[in-house]
Amino acid sequence: MRREFVAERYTVALSSAVLAVLLRWLLDPVLGHVAFYVTVYAAVAFCALVCGYAPATACGIAGFLGVFYWFVDPRHSISVRTPTEIHSITGFFLVCATLIALGETNRRKQLRLNRTIVALTSEADQRKCAEAELQSAREELERRVEKRTAQLSTALSNVECEIATRQRTEERLRQLSVRLMTLQDEERRRIARDLHDTAGQTLSAIKMVSATIHQAAADSPQIVALLQELNAFADEALQEIRTTSYLLHPPLLDEAGIGSAAQWFVEGFAKRSGIHAEVDIYAGIGRLPRNYELVLFRVLQESLTNVHRHSGASEATVKLTLEDGNVLLEVRDNGDGIPAEKLKRLSETAEGNGVGLIGMRERVHELGGQLEVRSGSEGTVINALLPVQKNQPVETSRSTSSAA
Repeated sequence: MRREFVAERYTVALSSAVLAVLLRWLLDPVLGHVAFYVTVYAAVAFCALVCGYAPATACGIAGFLGVFYWFVDPRHSISVRTPTEIHSITGFFLVCATLIALGETNRRKQLRLNRTIVALTSEADQRKCAEAELQSAREELERRVEKRTAQLSTALSNVECEIATRQRTEERLRQLSVRLMTLQDEERRRIARDLHDTAGQTLSAIKMVSATIHQAAADSPQIVALLQELNAFADEALQEIRTTSYLLHPPLLDEAGIGSAAQWFVEGFAKRSGIHAEVDIYAGIGRLPRNYELVLFRVLQESLTNVHRHSGASEATVKLTLEDGNVLLEVRDNGDGIPAEKLKRLSETAEGNGVGLIGMRERVHELGGQLEVRSGSEGTVINALLPVQKNQPVETSRSTSSAA
């Protein structure tokens, strides 16, 4: 039995006993000398259901004493005189015990039911609270997601703007690079022309003056020897100027086209470097647009320069072909190849007369072509492919030569 509200429960039980006695007094004219304990039974049943078995027992005892004292003959006495009274008392307590047992059982069931209801109600309340918290957390998460999405959208827009800006900048840099290389070619052409027209003519004039002095001082062996030495120096200077001028911008490139210029350059490269070089050029390749020929020649020039400086090769092969409206320049060597970690660095370097792999690639891409570099233990291959439309028919004959 639960121990809370003890005084209240006993108060209710005793009050119920008093009410039962009073009710029996009110019903005494009707009931007379029978059913003495009927009101007490009702009070006991009520207390058993509401207050518990102990208060119900107290209610039964109090009610029994009140009824037995005031209504059982002889009245105002609690003595038992006849067996009938003993039987009546015994029946009273049996009925009360039964009522108390049934009431306590029902009360306990009701208490368990109440506890179950309270537990379910509490669980429902907790579930509602949890759902409310979950809903609040979900709304907070949605707000955070929306905020983060907005931030990511802003960041993405900034990144896209930066990418677009970078692409525009790279395109401008590429155009600037191509422009600078074009200006470099123009400057090389001008320097080559100036060397040929000024320094070359000056040295030729010196040789003419030397020849005149030689004729005038033919009877002086000492002066003749000095003039011969001076003439040799002039010849050497003329040769150096002519070679430098041709390397800067070969006249053959403008006069005869890429085929003749490539043939001349490869032969000169073989003589200067000591590397056995073979050149295979389609004889019917004809003339190409000026910018195409210049790009092909610069790619050839840079490729062979790299072969001489970096590859350690003993042989090189140059092929210039025309297939399906495309001009293909291939430079192959049997050198050590370019290590993977050095290929990028080499492609970003412009040394000497060359423009570097990046410069070659930019020039080729500017004309809508492709530049491919393959390197391994067996050597390096550089392919430059340019799309070209020719008006004249392509001949099937080709010229092949080698130089050492």
